[in-house]
Amino acid sequence: MSRSVDHEIAGLLDAAEDRGSCLAVSEEIPGRLCRALERRAKSGEVTSPARGLFVRTDLWRDLGRDQRTLFTARGLQALHPGWVFCGPTAAVAYGIDVSWSLQSSIHVATTRSGFRGGAGIVRRHAILPEGGGLADVRLEGGLRVTPPERTVYDCLRRTDFPLGLGVADSALRQGVVTEEGLSAFVESVPRDPRGREQALGTLAWADPRSENGGESIARGRMLALGYARPELQVEVPRPADGGTPYRADFAWVRTDGLVILGELDGTDKYLRTEMTHGRTIEEVLSDERERGSRITLYDVSILRFRFELTDDPARFSALLSEYGVPRRGSALAQPDGVRALPDWDALRRST
Repeated sequence: MSRSVDHEIAGLLDAAEDRGSCLAVSEEIPGRLCRALERRAKSGEVTSPARGLFVRTDLWRDLGRDQRTLFTARGLQALHPGWVFCGPTAAVAYGIDVSWSLQSSIHVATTRSGFRGGAGIVRRHAILPEGGGLADVRLEGGLRVTPPERTVYDCLRRTDFPLGLGVADSALRQGVVTEEGLSAFVESVPRDPRGREQALGTLAWADPRSENGGESIARGRMLALGYARPELQVEVPRPADGGTPYRADFAWVRTDGLVILGELDGTDKYLRTEMTHGRTIEEVLSDERERGSRITLYDVSILRFRFELTDDPARFSALLSEYGVPRRGSALAQPDGVRALPDWDALRRST
Protein backbone atom coordinates (compact mmCIF):
# COMPACT_ATOMS: atom_id res chain seq x y z
CA MET A 1 0.00 0.00 0.00
CA SER A 2 2.80 2.41 0.97
CA ARG A 3 4.66 1.75 -2.27
CA SER A 4 1.49 2.36 -4.23
CA VAL A 5 0.92 5.68 -2.46
CA ASP A 6 4.55 6.68 -3.01
CA HIS A 7 4.27 5.88 -6.69
CA GLU A 8 1.01 7.80 -7.14
CA ILE A 9 2.28 10.85 -5.29
CA ALA A 10 5.52 10.83 -7.28
CA GLY A 11 3.51 10.74 -10.50
CA LEU A 12 1.33 13.66 -9.43
CA LEU A 13 4.31 15.75 -8.32
CA ASP A 14 6.17 14.93 -11.55
CA ALA A 15 3.21 16.02 -13.69
CA ALA A 16 2.85 19.30 -11.77
CA GLU A 17 6.58 19.97 -12.00
CA ASP A 18 6.46 19.44 -15.77
CA ARG A 19 3.81 22.20 -15.89
CA GLY A 20 5.97 24.49 -13.79
CA SER A 21 3.40 24.31 -11.02
CA CYS A 22 2.85 23.18 -7.48
CA LEU A 23 0.60 20.14 -7.17
CA ALA A 24 -2.90 21.44 -6.49
CA VAL A 25 -4.97 19.11 -4.34
CA SER A 26 -8.42 19.07 -5.88
CA GLU A 27 -11.50 16.93 -5.30
CA GLU A 28 -10.21 14.56 -7.98
CA ILE A 29 -7.33 13.45 -5.75
CA PRO A 30 -8.28 10.66 -3.34
CA GLY A 31 -8.32 11.52 0.35
CA ARG A 32 -5.66 8.92 1.17
CA LEU A 33 -3.22 10.75 -1.10
CA CYS A 34 -4.13 14.11 0.41
CA ARG A 35 -3.43 12.77 3.89
CA ALA A 36 -0.16 11.26 2.70
CA LEU A 37 0.90 14.62 1.26
CA GLU A 38 0.10 16.34 4.56
CA ARG A 39 2.27 13.81 6.38
CA ARG A 40 5.11 14.41 3.93
CA ALA A 41 4.77 18.17 4.43
CA LYS A 42 5.15 17.72 8.19
CA SER A 43 8.24 15.58 7.70
CA GLY A 44 9.77 18.15 5.33
CA GLU A 45 9.81 15.87 2.29
CA VAL A 46 7.45 18.23 0.48
CA THR A 47 6.71 21.93 0.97
CA SER A 48 3.28 23.51 1.03
CA PRO A 49 3.60 27.21 0.07
CA ALA A 50 -0.18 27.68 0.31
CA ARG A 51 -3.13 25.66 1.44
CA GLY A 52 -3.79 22.81 -0.97
CA LEU A 53 -0.46 23.20 -2.80
CA PHE A 54 2.54 20.88 -2.60
CA VAL A 55 5.99 20.71 -4.19
CA ARG A 56 9.10 18.65 -3.51
CA THR A 57 11.24 20.44 -0.94
CA ASP A 58 14.49 19.81 -2.82
CA LEU A 59 13.03 21.41 -5.93
CA TRP A 60 11.54 24.32 -3.96
CA ARG A 61 14.95 25.15 -2.50
CA ASP A 62 16.45 25.31 -5.99
CA LEU A 63 13.78 27.59 -7.43
CA GLY A 64 14.44 31.32 -7.78
CA ARG A 65 12.02 33.85 -6.32
CA ASP A 66 10.21 34.42 -9.64
CA GLN A 67 9.89 30.67 -10.20
CA ARG A 68 8.42 30.20 -6.74
CA THR A 69 5.84 32.88 -7.46
CA LEU A 70 4.88 31.22 -10.75
CA PHE A 71 4.77 27.69 -9.28
CA THR A 72 2.47 28.95 -6.53
CA ALA A 73 0.25 31.04 -8.79
CA ARG A 74 -0.15 28.22 -11.33
CA GLY A 75 -1.16 25.88 -8.55
CA LEU A 76 -3.74 28.38 -7.34
CA GLN A 77 -4.96 28.84 -10.91
CA ALA A 78 -5.59 25.10 -11.10
CA LEU A 79 -7.64 25.30 -7.91
CA HIS A 80 -9.44 28.49 -9.00
CA PRO A 81 -9.71 28.61 -12.80
CA GLY A 82 -11.68 31.87 -12.70
CA TRP A 83 -9.07 33.85 -10.79
CA VAL A 84 -7.28 36.77 -12.45
CA PHE A 85 -3.84 37.65 -11.12
CA CYS A 86 -2.72 41.26 -10.89
CA GLY A 87 0.03 43.56 -9.63
CA PRO A 88 3.44 41.99 -8.84
CA THR A 89 2.19 38.44 -9.55
CA ALA A 90 0.98 39.38 -13.03
CA ALA A 91 4.20 41.35 -13.60
CA VAL A 92 6.28 38.23 -12.91
CA ALA A 93 4.13 36.32 -15.43
CA TYR A 94 4.93 39.00 -18.03
CA GLY A 95 8.66 38.56 -17.37
CA ILE A 96 9.07 41.91 -15.62
CA ASP A 97 11.75 42.28 -12.93
CA VAL A 98 9.96 42.42 -9.57
CA SER A 99 11.72 42.89 -6.24
CA TRP A 100 11.63 39.85 -3.99
CA SER A 101 10.00 41.97 -1.28
CA LEU A 102 6.96 42.46 -3.54
CA GLN A 103 6.55 38.71 -4.08
CA SER A 104 5.75 37.66 -0.53
CA SER A 105 2.05 37.56 -1.49
CA ILE A 106 0.05 36.36 -4.48
CA HIS A 107 -2.12 39.16 -5.83
CA VAL A 108 -5.58 38.44 -7.23
CA ALA A 109 -7.96 40.87 -8.93
CA THR A 110 -11.62 40.92 -7.98
CA THR A 111 -14.69 43.15 -8.16
CA ARG A 112 -15.62 45.45 -5.30
CA SER A 113 -18.61 43.32 -4.40
CA GLY A 114 -16.45 40.20 -4.49
CA PHE A 115 -13.68 41.70 -2.36
CA ARG A 116 -12.97 39.67 0.78
CA GLY A 117 -9.54 40.93 1.79
CA GLY A 118 -6.62 38.58 2.10
CA ALA A 119 -6.32 34.98 3.24
CA GLY A 120 -2.92 33.43 3.83
CA ILE A 121 -0.53 34.50 1.10
CA VAL A 122 -3.35 35.65 -1.19
CA ARG A 123 -4.12 39.39 -1.39
CA ARG A 124 -7.27 40.46 -3.24
CA HIS A 125 -7.64 43.82 -4.94
CA ALA A 126 -10.97 45.28 -6.05
CA ILE A 127 -9.96 46.46 -9.51
CA LEU A 128 -12.22 44.50 -11.86
CA PRO A 129 -15.45 46.17 -13.07
CA GLU A 130 -18.72 44.84 -11.77
CA GLY A 131 -20.72 42.63 -14.09
CA GLY A 132 -17.77 41.13 -15.94
CA GLY A 133 -15.36 43.17 -18.01
CA LEU A 134 -13.02 40.22 -18.35
CA ALA A 135 -12.47 40.62 -22.09
CA ASP A 136 -9.10 42.29 -21.47
CA VAL A 137 -7.76 39.46 -19.32
CA ARG A 138 -4.60 38.01 -20.87
CA LEU A 139 -3.01 34.58 -20.64
CA GLU A 140 0.68 34.87 -19.74
CA GLY A 141 2.91 32.16 -18.33
CA GLY A 142 -0.07 29.86 -17.85
CA LEU A 143 -1.92 32.46 -15.78
CA ARG A 144 -4.95 34.67 -16.34
CA VAL A 145 -3.61 38.17 -15.70
CA THR A 146 -4.62 41.81 -15.97
CA PRO A 147 -3.52 43.71 -19.12
CA PRO A 148 0.11 44.91 -19.07
CA GLU A 149 -0.62 48.62 -18.58
CA ARG A 150 -2.99 47.87 -15.71
CA THR A 151 -0.45 45.46 -14.21
CA VAL A 152 2.41 47.97 -14.21
CA TYR A 153 0.16 50.78 -12.96
CA ASP A 154 -0.99 48.70 -10.00
CA CYS A 155 2.63 47.95 -9.11
CA LEU A 156 3.68 51.60 -9.30
CA ARG A 157 0.83 52.97 -7.22
CA ARG A 158 1.16 50.44 -4.41
CA THR A 159 4.89 50.47 -3.77
CA ASP A 160 7.61 52.97 -3.04
CA PHE A 161 9.49 54.88 -5.70
CA PRO A 162 12.70 52.76 -5.94
CA LEU A 163 10.85 49.42 -6.15
CA GLY A 164 8.33 50.89 -8.58
CA LEU A 165 11.16 52.22 -10.73
CA GLY A 166 12.52 48.69 -10.98
CA VAL A 167 9.18 47.51 -12.35
CA ALA A 168 8.78 50.45 -14.76
CA ASP A 169 12.31 50.21 -16.18
CA SER A 170 11.97 46.48 -16.75
CA ALA A 171 8.52 46.71 -18.33
CA LEU A 172 9.85 49.26 -20.83
CA ARG A 173 13.08 47.35 -21.44
CA GLN A 174 11.23 44.07 -22.06
CA GLY A 175 8.72 45.80 -24.36
CA VAL A 176 5.80 44.71 -22.21
CA VAL A 177 4.52 48.31 -22.34
CA THR A 178 5.53 51.50 -24.10
CA GLU A 179 6.08 54.78 -22.32
CA GLU A 180 3.34 56.41 -24.38
CA GLY A 181 0.85 53.60 -23.80
CA LEU A 182 1.52 53.40 -20.07
CA SER A 183 1.36 57.18 -19.64
CA ALA A 184 -1.92 57.31 -21.53
CA PHE A 185 -3.39 54.55 -19.36
CA VAL A 186 -2.32 56.22 -16.10
CA GLU A 187 -3.64 59.58 -17.29
CA SER A 188 -6.98 57.95 -18.10
CA VAL A 189 -7.45 56.71 -14.53
CA PRO A 190 -9.72 58.98 -12.44
CA ARG A 191 -7.85 61.31 -10.14
CA ASP A 192 -9.20 59.94 -6.88
CA PRO A 193 -7.67 56.42 -6.75
CA ARG A 194 -4.79 56.18 -4.30
CA GLY A 195 -1.38 56.32 -5.86
CA ARG A 196 -2.19 57.72 -9.31
CA GLU A 197 0.15 60.67 -8.88
CA GLN A 198 2.82 58.38 -7.46
CA ALA A 199 2.60 56.20 -10.57
CA LEU A 200 3.03 59.22 -12.82
CA GLY A 201 5.94 60.45 -10.72
CA THR A 202 7.73 57.13 -10.96
CA LEU A 203 7.11 56.86 -14.69
CA ALA A 204 8.71 60.29 -15.20
CA TRP A 205 12.06 58.80 -14.08
CA ALA A 206 11.76 55.42 -15.84
CA ASP A 207 14.51 54.44 -18.26
CA PRO A 208 14.65 51.18 -20.26
CA ARG A 209 18.46 51.38 -20.48
CA SER A 210 18.72 50.10 -16.92
CA GLU A 211 20.12 46.59 -17.23
CA ASN A 212 18.36 44.90 -14.30
CA GLY A 213 16.10 45.45 -11.33
CA GLY A 214 18.96 45.92 -8.88
CA GLU A 215 20.40 48.80 -10.88
CA SER A 216 16.95 50.39 -11.17
CA ILE A 217 16.26 50.19 -7.44
CA ALA A 218 19.73 51.55 -6.64
CA ARG A 219 19.12 54.47 -9.02
CA GLY A 220 15.75 55.09 -7.44
CA ARG A 221 17.37 55.29 -4.02
CA MET A 222 19.96 57.75 -5.35
CA LEU A 223 17.22 59.94 -6.78
CA ALA A 224 15.12 59.68 -3.61
CA LEU A 225 18.13 60.98 -1.67
CA GLY A 226 18.28 64.01 -3.96
CA TYR A 227 21.28 63.10 -6.12
CA ALA A 228 21.52 63.96 -9.80
CA ARG A 229 20.18 61.57 -12.40
CA PRO A 230 23.04 59.40 -13.69
CA GLU A 231 23.64 58.40 -17.26
CA LEU A 232 23.14 54.66 -17.71
CA GLN A 233 25.24 51.98 -19.41
CA VAL A 234 27.86 54.46 -20.59
CA GLU A 235 30.41 52.94 -22.95
CA VAL A 236 34.09 53.23 -22.02
CA PRO A 237 36.36 52.91 -25.11
CA ARG A 238 39.22 50.42 -25.30
CA PRO A 239 41.76 52.21 -27.52
CA ALA A 240 44.63 49.87 -26.63
CA ASP A 241 43.15 46.79 -28.31
CA GLY A 242 40.09 48.17 -30.10
CA GLY A 243 37.86 45.67 -28.36
CA THR A 244 34.20 46.00 -27.49
CA PRO A 245 33.79 49.01 -25.16
CA TYR A 246 33.25 48.40 -21.48
CA ARG A 247 30.02 49.69 -19.99
CA ALA A 248 29.63 51.50 -16.69
CA ASP A 249 26.35 51.06 -14.83
CA PHE A 250 26.15 54.75 -13.91
CA ALA A 251 28.02 57.91 -14.88
CA TRP A 252 27.91 61.53 -13.77
CA VAL A 253 29.70 64.35 -15.60
CA ARG A 254 29.90 67.32 -13.24
CA THR A 255 29.95 70.88 -14.53
CA ASP A 256 33.55 71.23 -13.28
CA GLY A 257 34.60 68.33 -15.55
CA LEU A 258 34.91 65.58 -12.92
CA VAL A 259 33.57 62.23 -14.20
CA ILE A 260 32.33 59.62 -11.74
CA LEU A 261 31.57 56.07 -12.85
CA GLY A 262 29.29 54.02 -10.61
CA GLU A 263 29.44 50.22 -10.51
CA LEU A 264 26.86 48.09 -8.70
CA ASP A 265 28.56 44.97 -7.38
CA GLY A 266 26.67 41.81 -6.53
CA THR A 267 26.76 38.04 -6.70
CA ASP A 268 24.42 37.98 -9.74
CA LYS A 269 27.15 39.01 -12.14
CA TYR A 270 29.29 36.12 -10.86
CA LEU A 271 26.61 33.41 -10.61
CA ARG A 272 23.76 34.04 -13.06
CA THR A 273 24.27 32.21 -16.36
CA GLU A 274 22.86 35.02 -18.48
CA MET A 275 25.40 37.43 -16.99
CA THR A 276 28.45 35.15 -16.92
CA HIS A 277 27.96 34.01 -20.55
CA GLY A 278 29.27 30.53 -19.77
CA ARG A 279 32.43 31.72 -18.01
CA THR A 280 33.64 30.30 -14.71
CA ILE A 281 33.68 32.47 -11.58
CA GLU A 282 37.48 32.69 -11.87
CA GLU A 283 37.19 33.90 -15.46
CA VAL A 284 34.56 36.46 -14.53
CA LEU A 285 36.69 37.80 -11.67
CA SER A 286 39.74 37.96 -13.93
CA ASP A 287 37.75 39.89 -16.55
CA GLU A 288 36.52 42.26 -13.84
CA ARG A 289 40.09 42.97 -12.69
CA GLU A 290 41.24 43.58 -16.26
CA ARG A 291 38.25 45.83 -16.87
CA GLY A 292 39.02 47.86 -13.75
CA SER A 293 42.67 48.28 -14.70
CA ARG A 294 41.76 49.39 -18.24
CA ILE A 295 39.35 52.03 -16.94
CA THR A 296 42.17 53.56 -14.89
CA LEU A 297 43.62 54.71 -18.23
CA TYR A 298 41.11 57.53 -17.89
CA ASP A 299 41.06 60.32 -15.34
CA VAL A 300 37.80 59.30 -13.66
CA SER A 301 36.61 58.34 -10.19
CA ILE A 302 35.23 54.82 -9.87
CA LEU A 303 32.55 54.31 -7.25
CA ARG A 304 31.79 50.66 -6.46
CA PHE A 305 29.05 49.63 -4.07
CA ARG A 306 26.96 46.62 -3.15
CA PHE A 307 23.20 46.60 -3.43
CA GLU A 308 22.75 46.00 0.30
CA LEU A 309 24.33 49.40 1.01
CA THR A 310 21.55 51.19 -0.89
CA ASP A 311 19.09 50.01 1.75
CA ASP A 312 20.89 52.17 4.34
CA PRO A 313 20.13 55.80 3.35
CA ALA A 314 22.68 57.42 5.67
CA ARG A 315 25.60 55.20 4.62
CA PHE A 316 24.65 55.26 0.94
CA SER A 317 24.34 59.05 0.94
CA ALA A 318 27.69 59.40 2.70
CA LEU A 319 29.38 57.24 0.05
CA LEU A 320 27.84 59.12 -2.87
CA SER A 321 28.87 62.46 -1.36
CA GLU A 322 32.37 61.18 -0.57
CA TYR A 323 32.90 60.44 -4.26
CA GLY A 324 31.48 63.81 -5.29
CA VAL A 325 28.20 62.75 -6.87
CA PRO A 326 26.32 66.06 -7.21
CA ARG A 327 22.88 66.73 -5.87
CA ARG A 328 20.08 67.77 -8.21
CA GLY A 329 19.92 71.52 -8.64
CA SER A 330 23.44 72.13 -7.29
CA ALA A 331 26.05 74.13 -9.21
CA LEU A 332 27.97 70.91 -9.96
CA ALA A 333 24.98 69.07 -11.45
CA GLN A 334 24.11 69.30 -15.11
CA PRO A 335 20.96 71.37 -15.74
CA ASP A 336 17.69 69.48 -15.94
CA GLY A 337 17.25 67.88 -19.34
CA VAL A 338 20.98 67.96 -20.17
CA ARG A 339 22.57 64.52 -20.37
CA ALA A 340 26.30 65.02 -20.76
CA LEU A 341 28.61 62.14 -21.69
CA PRO A 342 32.29 61.88 -20.81
CA ASP A 343 34.85 63.23 -23.29
CA TRP A 344 37.05 60.15 -23.30
CA ASP A 345 39.80 61.67 -25.44
CA ALA A 346 40.17 64.54 -22.98
CA LEU A 347 40.09 62.14 -20.03
CA ARG A 348 42.80 59.83 -21.38
CA ARG A 349 45.76 59.88 -18.99
CA SER A 350 49.08 60.77 -20.54
CA THR A 351 51.59 57.90 -20.67
